[in-house]
Amino acid sequence: MSAALLIAGHVLWMRTPDTGGRDAIEDVVTFYAKDSNQGLAEAAALMLLASSLLFMFFLVALARLAGNRSHLVLVGGTVFAVLIMVAAIAGNMYAITADESDVFLVVPETALIAILLLDVSYGALIGAMAGAAVLLFALWRVSRDSHALSGVPGWLGWFGFVVAILSLSGPFGAWVTPLLMALWMLAAGVVLIIKAREREEAEAQAGVAPS
Repeated sequence: MSAALLIAGHVLWMRTPDTGGRDAIEDVVTFYAKDSNQGLAEAAALMLLASSLLFMFFLVALARLAGNRSHLVLVGGTVFAVLIMVAAIAGNMYAITADESDVFLVVPETALIAILLLDVSYGALIGAMAGAAVLLFALWRVSRDSHALSGVPGWLGWFGFVVAILSLSGPFGAWVTPLLMALWMLAAGVVLIIKAREREEAEAQAGVAPS
């Protein structure tokens, strides 16, 4: 669920106008003047906030797989979740304020605020992916450890390694790496479910085994 919400929220966030061009102010005013875009911004913020909160539960399960590197997983994952929440709030606050307040107008004079908040959001996203890289590198190392192969499959570790490398590209890849992280989360979730079922079956067989 966390991964699905991250994908949906990030896709909506990616619809925001470009802030680097000479027509940035005009583009921002045109975009946020539409009530539909204001509503979608609020939905994106809620999705990303919910994704981050659910990720914290997922993070605990990942830490159990990491063994003696669980502290790196917890730290990296916490940084990722917190900065995703910062990005969600900053990147959508202008639209939410315009939608909820009768005195805050979407005009060129306030468009600079939107540009600033969108840049803050992108900066937080870059930091979030740096945190994700710490988590992914730790789990990759666990997957390479012969004593922990039963915890993290090799393919999942290498998938995370690739995402971690891309996550360190900073501003050049932060627009797409959250989507890759979400796909990794989906794969890791499947692994956790399979292992939980295997554990339950093993416990059930042990319970009926003759003494």
